[in-house]
Amino acid sequence: MSKFSRMMDILMHLQARSLVKAQELADILETDLKTVYRDIESLRTANIPIESKPGRYGGFYIPKDFYFKAPKLSPEEIAVLFFAGEVLVKKNGFMFEKDFKTALSKLKNTLAKEEIKTSSGKITSITYEIETLKTKLWENLFYIIEKCISERKSIEVDYYTLSRDETKRRILDPYHLIYKNGAWYLIAFCHWRKDVKIFRVDRIKAVNETGASFVIKKSFSLREYLKNSWQITRGEEVDVVVRFFPPASRMVREMEWLPTQKIVEEKNGSIIFSARVSGLIEIKRWILGYGSQAEVLEPQSLRQEIFYESEKILSRYVPAGKIK
Repeated sequence: MSKFSRMMDILMHLQARSLVKAQELADILETDLKTVYRDIESLRTANIPIESKPGRYGGFYIPKDFYFKAPKLSPEEIAVLFFAGEVLVKKNGFMFEKDFKTALSKLKNTLAKEEIKTSSGKITSITYEIETLKTKLWENLFYIIEKCISERKSIEVDYYTLSRDETKRRILDPYHLIYKNGAWYLIAFCHWRKDVKIFRVDRIKAVNETGASFVIKKSFSLREYLKNSWQITRGEEVDVVVRFFPPASRMVREMEWLPTQKIVEEKNGSIIFSARVSGLIEIKRWILGYGSQAEVLEPQSLRQEIFYESEKILSRYVPAGKIK
């Protein structure tokens, strides 16, 4: 059960009864007391007035003058929700597909026939395609990871490292799941590396709960951690300067690639693009994608790598010994 589902169930039980013990909620939701307390705090943060009564006959309750009623949705809002449902569950491997379908089904059952009829005619002129999640994962894998993130419990994984072509068992404290460029990534503290690292979820061959609790480092900030990452890979922070020539300069100018980027216009239509990046692997691929319309100015190490890569590319097309 996802955190959102648990919170909704807690809310319904508290509204249906005058007093509910934390242990009763834990038994109903098939989880532990710590998770129940965390979910209740989350509900309080959302301005749900959950009160507590101490003692043997105590428990949690919601004041009788409060009743949580879902706001009425407009036909456009209803249409957008069902449209989002089609986008997320249509052949793309969305990991919460089952929960999302159930939620949409419950929503549909609360709507009048006229509301469904009116909303079904909205947003028919929009087609939205997202890349398929190219993962062959067990639903249980995501369930365990998400559960342990929520409950702050460590996991044991068998992880395949592509660069070393080996699988190694590791203990991870899972912090956050993030989806980027057709793949899911797990940001976690690695007990072997003694540092926060990024792991591709489809390279996790097995996962098990350890039952051991962990605390996220106070100094950790997801925003700061990913701030200078070009896509998802991290490395040593480097200042990169690239000259882009038309028409690539016009395309690069249109996008914000990184919050640290700066663009200086040149008279001939070219631009000087500069940014601080974490690691060079991904930005190197990006620059190579623009071919002759991009020239690395700094750092010299990246400029040299692009030169060597260009030689290798040329050797694929020119007979041996003909490169000058």
